[in-house]
Amino acid sequence: MRSGSSALRHAVVFLVSWMVAHCGTELVAAVPPAGWYDYTAYTDCRGQPEPAQYNGGILKYSNSDDPTGYKTTETGVLSPAFVVYDLNKTTMYTFSGWIKLEGSSSALITARLAPDNSSTRCIGTVLARSDCWSFLKGGFVLDWPTQTSVVFFQNADRTPMKITVASGSLQPFSTDQWSMHQKDTIRKRRKRMATIHVADPHGTRVVGATVSVQQTAKDFPFGSAIASTILGNDAYQKWFVDRFNAAVFEDELKWYSTEPASGLLRFDVPDQMLAFVRSHRVMVRGHNIFWENQEATPRWVKGLSPEDLRSAVNTRIQSLMTRYRGEFAHWDVNNEMLHYNFYEQRLGPNATMDFFSVAQDADPLATLFMNEYNVIETCDDVSSTVDAYVARLKDLRAGGAVLEGIGLEGHFSKPNIPYMRAVLDKLATLNLPIWFTEIDINNKFDAQTQAVYLEQVLREAYAHPAVSGVMLWTALHQSGCYQMCLTDWNLNNLPVGDVVDRLLQEWQTGQATGASDAHGAYSFSGYHGEYVVTVNSANTSAQSTFSLSPGDETRHITVQI
Repeated sequence: MRSGSSALRHAVVFLVSWMVAHCGTELVAAVPPAGWYDYTAYTDCRGQPEPAQYNGGILKYSNSDDPTGYKTTETGVLSPAFVVYDLNKTTMYTFSGWIKLEGSSSALITARLAPDNSSTRCIGTVLARSDCWSFLKGGFVLDWPTQTSVVFFQNADRTPMKITVASGSLQPFSTDQWSMHQKDTIRKRRKRMATIHVADPHGTRVVGATVSVQQTAKDFPFGSAIASTILGNDAYQKWFVDRFNAAVFEDELKWYSTEPASGLLRFDVPDQMLAFVRSHRVMVRGHNIFWENQEATPRWVKGLSPEDLRSAVNTRIQSLMTRYRGEFAHWDVNNEMLHYNFYEQRLGPNATMDFFSVAQDADPLATLFMNEYNVIETCDDVSSTVDAYVARLKDLRAGGAVLEGIGLEGHFSKPNIPYMRAVLDKLATLNLPIWFTEIDINNKFDAQTQAVYLEQVLREAYAHPAVSGVMLWTALHQSGCYQMCLTDWNLNNLPVGDVVDRLLQEWQTGQATGASDAHGAYSFSGYHGEYVVTVNSANTSAQSTFSLSPGDETRHITVQI
């Protein structure tokens, strides 16, 4: 361990002793109570903090009846802090609180967990201000039980300032409770009740008719990246369309692919890929128009003068968007702009605004997205915290950009599922569609571990009420995939492929069969999508189609036989 980390560890040990002796915080064993997860979050700065979620959870104050429970530090390094005993392995802990500063107008504040005497970990971040209260929401799961743990707060750049924390809450959920919340949300947001009414031509109820309902298409977009390797590969094409209803091109639309040299336009490959997805009624995302990463910029573009670069980017947008107008449901307009700034550095801070404006004019029916990594995967990346994403999105929209989608790449190492949910909660306050655009699990893990982590991520993504679609970053090449393949080159499932197949099977209605009751009705709960219903009675049959779209009311369908 580095000397700085060692010093921090010893400071935390001292802090635990000091807190136990002086701060009056009641130290409570972490036994998960019954209760439901609170999806509430805030991204606006408020004059006063809201009350603590879960009434503080397992954080109690023996020296005050004040439900806000203020704690203050003059240094912003190790305190204020909360100390708890006996945190459990595998328990899902969600943490929240309100933060306010003195000594700086704004700063990135990190909530960190120090379990026993081990290294600290980030469990949440917030861009806090001095003139109002900002909401921090995060969480964690432990790999081992701990006797004494400390949650404390740091200014990311360590400059001196006063940090005040109010309405702190640490709420534990068992894995069963967490799964119950997921299933309940799926029932409410991904499914709908339907009743099939069977009647004869005179409108008389038909009792005892055999009703069979089959889902033929799914509404929720679940897909994968594809590459040119799918062209001419009939087996791969069949494997893909048997599973997925959405696609994204891995590299074939990126500028370095479509224009490798100035004026040399190559659209033949994406044209063929588009024909494939179109022929199978697969929706497709456009990825991407620009990429702020200099390493992903065409070589010939890097040396252009600002004037020539401006001309080149306008030509790029026009050639791409005019050719594919109306073809792509989404466009990632300026990829990873929280981490890189190739275009904004050369064209000015309004470059991205201009990109969105021109793209909107060129294809007004496409949904335009920000797309970024490490927003959902970790809170250790100070460039792409959830509040940084929210602030940039709000700035673009305030400047007139028609930005209608939130793209989260989802290149995970070991996922922190409570933190993942907390970030989604904050992003959901923007009331925009949230898509996971490039999910995979790092290949530093063995195949079975990848599968375990992928299932955790997919279950959480699908269950969250604000998520509108999921894409895997699993384009298949003979040499492998970016980080994670679902199959080998011969299309034999790998462990992660088994996970995907099992979840796709779980998240569809399949065939529902029963008899019409005394009222001539048959009811079922089905996943959103398209259906065909077949009714048989007294050697007579009838068939009809219907859809289940999102809605709280029961969908009623009448079949005449």
